Amino acid sequence: MKKNEMMSVESYFKTKNEHWNRYAKEAIENALEKQLFEDYNKFMSLYSESITIATDTHKAMPFEGFQLILSKYESSALTTGQKIHLLKSVFKYLRNSEFDNDYSCEIEDFIQSQLNSLNEIMKLESPKHDKPLTNNLRNTLKELIQNEMAQLPETLKQLDSKERLNVLCKLMPYVLPRTESVKHTFGEPEAVKKNWWEG
Repeated sequence: MKKNEMMSVESYFKTKNEHWNRYAKEAIENALEKQLFEDYNKFMSLYSESITIATDTHKAMPFEGFQLILSKYESSALTTGQKIHLLKSVFKYLRNSEFDNDYSCEIEDFIQSQLNSLNEIMKLESPKHDKPLTNNLRNTLKELIQNEMAQLPETLKQLDSKERLNVLCKLMPYVLPRTESVKHTFGEPEAVKKNWWEG
């Protein structure tokens, strides 16, 4: 981040309003922790603009204000995760702040409803792991080995005689039964053992 960009971001949470500063700083700290944004000026600008729309510009028409906030997020091409983070940050500020009598908390209800919807979308976008990881890994390896076995004749043709013989020797135990050493007494009747008292 360039120095002038950092200065600009700093200005969002270094105002004369301590209440604002606290929530603005918390919003950017959480965004940094999750590495959600590349441009934190853009993030703070949308955060500030969303709260202005909710509390000043459209306090008499909360649904219209809510729609305007969403349209700004769409025009900024935010991801689902970015929208969720922004709306959560805006909602937290609105819920924990006191405003004059003209403010309607209906916009908070719209934001909460949208958050529920976005969280469902996020679940669908997240990769699913229906099977345990070990099972997935086993199936992946099995498929990989089957593919390699199908290509084995071609692979062997590319090797020189010595390397080909070496590979075949290593594969033989998996194909041919292993031979066991046999004693010269194999198959012969066992000698009758004397009882201990017969000395």
